[in-house]
Amino acid sequence: MGNRAASRRRAAGAVALAAVLMLVGSACSKGRGGSVTSYGVFAQKFRYNGMPASIKTGNIQINFSNRESFSIVHEMIVAQVPSGKTAQDLIESAKVAGCEGGGDCESQYLHFGEVDDVSTGATISGVFDLPPGQYFLACWQQGTPEGTDNGPTHLSIGMVHVFTVTP
Repeated sequence: MGNRAASRRRAAGAVALAAVLMLVGSACSKGRGGSVTSYGVFAQKFRYNGMPASIKTGNIQINFSNRESFSIVHEMIVAQVPSGKTAQDLIESAKVAGCEGGGDCESQYLHFGEVDDVSTGATISGVFDLPPGQYFLACWQQGTPEGTDNGPTHLSIGMVHVFTVTP
């Protein structure tokens, strides 16, 4: 009888182990489908740093930091690049009279979200669901290193990053 009991215990243990492995495998596969990829992006010297030129479609989290060496507010707006346009076209669009602080100039682009009002030394995160296409990060805030709030729109001085989202 001792051998029979030992065999039953081994069989029960094997069934329990198989059930645990199936649960773990199931949880891992669900986690992959709903996962969020994170990127650390920072503004420094009126430029975006840390965002790749190409990323995969899906939910992404961008942890946006303002690392300027002086007190200023930046933002990170995620918008779609119009067909046939370049980063320089986006910069030029912000130089048009009346584009101070974004306004109508900013609203001409299809927005996918933003991280707004990030002061020097701060980090704010945002999650975005981006289908395949071409996008850009831009800052329509105004200001200069000298502390004047009515300076040029940051996009107009080159604060833009264009990237592609692939399937």
